[in-house]
Amino acid sequence: MKCPVCGCIKFYVKDPADEYETYEFERRNGVICFDSDVSDSEIPEIGKETETYCNRCAWHDKFKILTKKGD
Repeated sequence: MKCPVCGCIKFYVKDPADEYETYEFERRNGVICFDSDVSDSEIPEIGKETETYCNRCAWHDKFKILTKKGD
């Protein structure tokens, strides 16, 4: 799974309750892996409609856009 604009493999989502709180992740072997500083109790649910942001450039869209190719 890569950003369709810059090719970055790291992304983030915003906390629905606090838009300034973000959670970085990448997808390895079909599994979403959050950065180690995110505790299990804080991990947000990511679904097809979750707004997802590239960690390197200004790209953002629904998570389903990134997974269309089956990565």
